[in-house]
Amino acid sequence: MPDQTRPPSFLLAGGGTAGHVNPLLAVADALRDVHPDATLTVLGTAQGLESRLVPEHGLPLALVPRVPLPRRPSLDLLRLPGRLRAAVEAAGRAIDESGAQVVVGFGGYVATPAYLAARRRGVPVVVHEQNARPGLANRLGARWARAVAVTFPGSGLRGAQLTGLPLRGAVADLVAERRRDAAGARTRAAAALGLDPALPTLLVTGGSLGAVSINTAVTAAAPELMAEGVQVLHLTGRDKSTPVLAAVGRLDRGLAARYHVREYLDDMHLALAAADLVLGRAGAGTVCEVAALGLPAVYVPLPVGNGEQRRNAAGVVEAGGALLVADSAFDAAWLRSHVLPLLVGAEAAVTRSRMAAAAASVGVPDAAARVADLVLAQLPGRPPAPAGPRAVVADVPAASAPSSDERRPDAHAPAGTPDEPPAVASLGRVHLIGVGGAGMSAVALLLAARGLDVSGSDAAQGPALPGLVEAGVTVTVGHDAALVEGVDTVVVSSAVRETNPELAAARAAGLRVLHRSQALAALMADRDAVAVAGAHGKTTTSAMTATGLLAAGADPSYAIGGTVLTERGPAGGARDGAGRAFVAEADESDGSFLAYAPLVAVVTNVEPDHLDHYGTREAFEAAFVAFARRIRPGGLLVACADDEGAARLVAGVRDELAARDVAVRTYGRTPDADVRVGEMRPTEGGWDVDVTTRDEAGPQTIGLAFPGAHNALNATAAWIACVRLGVAPAQAAEAIGTFRGTGRRFELRGTAAGVRVVDDYSHHPTEVRALLDGARAVVGDGRVLVLFQPHLYSRTRTFAAEFGAALDQADLVVVTDVYAAREDPDPTVSGATIVDRVPTPGRATFVADRNEAAATLAAQARPGDLVLTVGAGDVTALGPQILDELTRREQEQA
Repeated sequence: MPDQTRPPSFLLAGGGTAGHVNPLLAVADALRDVHPDATLTVLGTAQGLESRLVPEHGLPLALVPRVPLPRRPSLDLLRLPGRLRAAVEAAGRAIDESGAQVVVGFGGYVATPAYLAARRRGVPVVVHEQNARPGLANRLGARWARAVAVTFPGSGLRGAQLTGLPLRGAVADLVAERRRDAAGARTRAAAALGLDPALPTLLVTGGSLGAVSINTAVTAAAPELMAEGVQVLHLTGRDKSTPVLAAVGRLDRGLAARYHVREYLDDMHLALAAADLVLGRAGAGTVCEVAALGLPAVYVPLPVGNGEQRRNAAGVVEAGGALLVADSAFDAAWLRSHVLPLLVGAEAAVTRSRMAAAAASVGVPDAAARVADLVLAQLPGRPPAPAGPRAVVADVPAASAPSSDERRPDAHAPAGTPDEPPAVASLGRVHLIGVGGAGMSAVALLLAARGLDVSGSDAAQGPALPGLVEAGVTVTVGHDAALVEGVDTVVVSSAVRETNPELAAARAAGLRVLHRSQALAALMADRDAVAVAGAHGKTTTSAMTATGLLAAGADPSYAIGGTVLTERGPAGGARDGAGRAFVAEADESDGSFLAYAPLVAVVTNVEPDHLDHYGTREAFEAAFVAFARRIRPGGLLVACADDEGAARLVAGVRDELAARDVAVRTYGRTPDADVRVGEMRPTEGGWDVDVTTRDEAGPQTIGLAFPGAHNALNATAAWIACVRLGVAPAQAAEAIGTFRGTGRRFELRGTAAGVRVVDDYSHHPTEVRALLDGARAVVGDGRVLVLFQPHLYSRTRTFAAEFGAALDQADLVVVTDVYAAREDPDPTVSGATIVDRVPTPGRATFVADRNEAAATLAAQARPGDLVLTVGAGDVTALGPQILDELTRREQEQA
């Protein structure tokens, strides 16, 4: 019986190249994080890179003879048995002397004897394969390994689980640093390397050995790169710098000063931190590190070998995070036409930002912990590892791979989210904490409409409270523990902290506490639910769907985070109808949308947001995979084919959903969409958009009261949902045309002194960009002026550059300070963080005080202008203030 009380012991086998050693050391660190007292022994050779790196890392190195496996018949094949026997014996001694309970192999010459020795002793084996095409050693070890971890999908190894590539410690630290302060990390790295942080920086690398073809092409294009203001950090490889230095020497001295040449860089993480674009080979380590860091790249795969480098880069290239060019096609002309536009020009920064987001969406920053989880699961007394816990079955595309959180029933939702919601009738007397919020007030109204005794509290008086009182909800302003006395169920949102006296009292009394999403799931459980999700567009799309169903006579219920405007006037954000349909805006911000089991799920986009909750883009995308899996059999997934994240979602789940009788229908302007969306055409009363299907529904025309290509897409998604719920196609198109908007979605607040003031809830860069596109369509010869209030410190920090690029479309911008919402203040982040990243000098101004910001913007407005108050916080209250200021100024000038 093994001693389960002693510290665990692991033998890690791998060596020869950095591609094997660096992941090994990263997993060793991850194992030690969990078990600081663990015995870690590395098996390697005296000749490989491990002979230096392992002792430097503070780990003991046990040596075995180097045994290359011949790839073709030769005399070496005859010598193999004797060499291999000696190596297996040495590996066996290392296992016995260290008392290893698990052997972890990373491929290479060392791995084969380790796998064979472990098998003879019955010691469990875990294999990690770095490349897309497995090597011989790992193909052998995978045959009897307890767990097989792979960096890329499609390895062909039996039982493979996708974990990604364990990152070197310095790179993993850089990932975290860039999340906290990407601009600061870049500036600090540039200073350390003697670079100018103000210049667009191209990092050129062929790996530690360099790449002559890359060196030649880049230096041939150096005059154009330097003339356009690009800065180059060129790592040539050992003994390959002479021709590069000669080419740089022919440049003008001032230009040559911006071309930095080094043969090798020990602190490679500094080069990655300083880079705006990476150009190099597509080794597994390079591809995975660059993607995890969210850097755009151009890959030139090694033209020899078995094609693994091209396969290594395939996922990130497909996602849109990198360009791929064959070594034979890569020359100075290709570089000028493809690489230079990514570094300079009006769209360069925006394109790089888009590529960076795409790269990060397939990057895996926590791969070392994932592999460590698989290893730890093999210890004596541990239950067998499932497809994880953090690892996932490798046949799932990387962009769709759920993390451990997504694999739990309560994935990303508040603790205790049940698989099946409680019956509404069982809730008894219900009290909602924070009842004045848009989502909470909707739930309160619906519960009251179902006949329950409902009360609620909020910290301050708000616009939703009078309507709640009118609907029979008992409302209290202020929080008091006594308010939960006699209550059966308490409902909270993610914004309510555990220190809230009412919540604390409810916990102490053992009351049932539900998250808002769980209460809403209970209300939806007996209906044909439509859940609309997406980083942006979900409020408008869910409101359009509800309006269409209402106008078509379906008498739907709905819960939407905003007032629904129709031809008959405001309809409120919640309604309890007698029909089967129930439309809900599904909030992905905290993962609570996974509480729903809809008949129809609409995904407007899967553009990364809410990284304060999810941590990584991969985790964010994986949550949408889990959301799609919640669709009921016989249901429908509706997804925007124009959005890269939604397209990856569809590709990853289509077959799985089909097996459960769940259909998939895509929409968009892309030619392969199931429902094609045409261009918007102005009409006398608004705008028309044509939608064309591949089935009997035929072409339809939807009329809209407001412009914007994004609104045409939203209307199409709503039309598909309405048709799925039984509305005739032509009737659905006509019914959606009665939609007049939602509160705070391009909502006209008034006109004064010839200036129109519009309020909008946009708080994500893509939303802001779409808003300003629509504003240009209606402003005519006037200017677009924006008062923008950032929402959340984490979002501001993460998307500062994207916000700056989006706001640059306006003529004048005033940015006020950050609306904290649920977050604690971050002194390193403010509205100035965005202003500093608006490309056009002088276009944006930071005014911290929101009232002063409103006055500043009003003073700049002139007749014919369109003023937008934009953000998800209390900036909405500034529209009337701006109108008052404009009116006062007009009266003074009269």
